[in-house]
Amino acid sequence: MAIIGITIGDPTGIGPEIIKKTLSADALNHKLVIYGALPDSVVLDNIAIISNSKEIKQADSNVLWYPVMKEEKFIPGNPSKASGLAAYSAIKKAGEDALNGYIDAVVTAPLSKHHIQLSHSDFIGHTEFFARQANCPEFVMSFFSDKLNVGLLTTHCALSDVASHLNVEMIVAKIHIINNSLIKFFHIANPKLALLGLNPHAGEKGAFGSEELRILIPAMEILRDQGIDITGTYPADTFFACDYSSYDMIIAPYHDQGLIPFKMLAFDTGVNVTLGLPYIRTSVDHGTAFGIAGKDQASERSLLSAIALAEKMLL
Repeated sequence: MAIIGITIGDPTGIGPEIIKKTLSADALNHKLVIYGALPDSVVLDNIAIISNSKEIKQADSNVLWYPVMKEEKFIPGNPSKASGLAAYSAIKKAGEDALNGYIDAVVTAPLSKHHIQLSHSDFIGHTEFFARQANCPEFVMSFFSDKLNVGLLTTHCALSDVASHLNVEMIVAKIHIINNSLIKFFHIANPKLALLGLNPHAGEKGAFGSEELRILIPAMEILRDQGIDITGTYPADTFFACDYSSYDMIIAPYHDQGLIPFKMLAFDTGVNVTLGLPYIRTSVDHGTAFGIAGKDQASERSLLSAIALAEKMLL
């Protein structure tokens, strides 16, 4: 039986609540290890508490809890430096266990970058953290749903910095990660990929920027010569009004360009996946929702989708 780790995220957000709801959903097919801290108001029933990673495979229970910062008291809707540190400690331990082979996949509930940065100022996000921890020089933040799949060439950087992060070598490497992941985890023999332009009208032959001509199109030509089925560059404003569903992955140069249409179409069921890690990592595609934490209003649908996708990728 495969083992999936689930990180609670910020204990003052909706992570504890959606995990509790998920554990009662009767739709879980693998052993689960929950990493993190819980507020006193959330009690996980019928689980085994562990203190050592070696206990994971030995335990008889199908749901285990690896608590962190048990001495702290967390109140839903009241994030702090301590809650950020608890979230950080959970993902650090889960990533270590995945790299050491104690668990087969990591599924993450939402955390607050700001509150983690109060103790770890260099923290950018889950994706970058796991990639750095695993010493992965290239990785891809991607999003999957039953409506469309999106991969990003850049992740959490300022819009003014996007162009400076793009180069032919990086794009070729990232698109190879995407193509290989679709083959390996989703059993698509010859993935069909679409590449969006960076500039309005995909640059219109240099009229609105030169990145398409200097970087994106040369990268595509290399990839095609290597046997990858990729077309573009497509103007992003009109692409999503066309038959985007015929592509196995739509590749966007920057964060919001790909995620605005994705979240409009699949906010409740979309799944964030980090491609290129030595293990499977999926996540909800929503935030901590501190405003409704502890009010029993949060939906577990995205977390269930993230677990289901991890299970599918493990097949």
